[in-house]
Amino acid sequence: MARALKFFAAFFVTALIIFGSILMLNWKPFNTFFENRDAMIEGSRWVEETYSLRGLSYYIQENPGRVSVVSSVLSSPDSTIRYGADIPRPMGTIANLFTLIAAADAIENGRIDPDERLFWDRISRYQIPGLDPSEHRSSYRAAQSRGWIEQDGTITVDHALHLLAEFNDLALADYLWWMFEQEEWYQLSGRLDLESTDLPLPFSGLYLTISPGIRQMPAQQIYDQELSRERSALRQDIIERSRRFTVDEEFRQRVISFAEENRLGTTFMDERDGLALFPKTTASEISGILEQLLNGELISEAVSRRVKEWMRWPMDRQSGIERDFTDYGAMYDNRMGLLNGIDFGTSAYTGDTTVQAVFFDRIQIAFWFHMSSNHMHQDFQQRLIFDPAMIRQMRDVAANATNEMSATQPNQMETSRP
Repeated sequence: MARALKFFAAFFVTALIIFGSILMLNWKPFNTFFENRDAMIEGSRWVEETYSLRGLSYYIQENPGRVSVVSSVLSSPDSTIRYGADIPRPMGTIANLFTLIAAADAIENGRIDPDERLFWDRISRYQIPGLDPSEHRSSYRAAQSRGWIEQDGTITVDHALHLLAEFNDLALADYLWWMFEQEEWYQLSGRLDLESTDLPLPFSGLYLTISPGIRQMPAQQIYDQELSRERSALRQDIIERSRRFTVDEEFRQRVISFAEENRLGTTFMDERDGLALFPKTTASEISGILEQLLNGELISEAVSRRVKEWMRWPMDRQSGIERDFTDYGAMYDNRMGLLNGIDFGTSAYTGDTTVQAVFFDRIQIAFWFHMSSNHMHQDFQQRLIFDPAMIRQMRDVAANATNEMSATQPNQMETSRP
């Protein structure tokens, strides 16, 4: 009996040591999961129901407040699918489209040399620890493998813009954003005749603005306070935080120290809800910009051609895409509770060219992890261009939404397809 007790005691102590070691080595992920245990079951019922794109269309139908879709065939504008088309949604990194446009215009008018070399270590100064680090690493590794990084650690402006369209690297986005004066952004907004679309902002400033640890105030208080302010005042504060992060060494070190231990210091739900402070657009307006792009009318034919070239990265990087498209360009975003995409594509089966804007906004956390891990929004968008069954399904979803909303909120959700 005593020998058995000793054996079980030894077994228990050994197991405790092993478990404790594993827990200590994975303390941050464990702690993150524990703090977000409620969020991790939010929307879990949709996970089981959306293992097909048909199931995803059902989710869209049942969650109209979270989704906007515009899908327009250029040769047949009367067939446009519109679902929540005029509801403002956070752009996330889709806002980088305007950086591409501004850069293309500056290159065409000679203000920027596309062969000018940028130092990657200066780009990396905009990287906040723990905030989408994989995209920053992936963009650098891609540049290296393609021979775009010289031995002195530099990359051309043109190659940097190719990377921005493909990876939406936050640090790279900020560096390129700061290449333009604020007045240039306002001028671009006027030239594009934007009505429902906010100007882009540096992501470092945006995320520092929603960080409770940096702001030293609760997340909900931050959102309530900032949402009640004039957008122009909030914009200036966001820009100033981004500037301080790169030039004020004391502030920078405080941010880095906090972020290395706590990231933003928010829960998953807090981070998702904080995106309400990000620049917004509507699926209707941004799809209209894509239509101008395809028609060569986005500022000029030369500017349109450059932006399309940067956006065409899937044609070179996504395996098998040439089976379904003769031409395809896109920008996608994937951040907590948000899955966005804009694209244009010519179907290899019909020859029709389509422009699209799709926004999944304030998604339930468990469902977001499911969609994000499977890249469902990207597959959904591509099939909405070439797959007749997917097109019919979304036509029905949009038509049903129109019928349901017509008596209470007309024109909120509509479709021009019969």
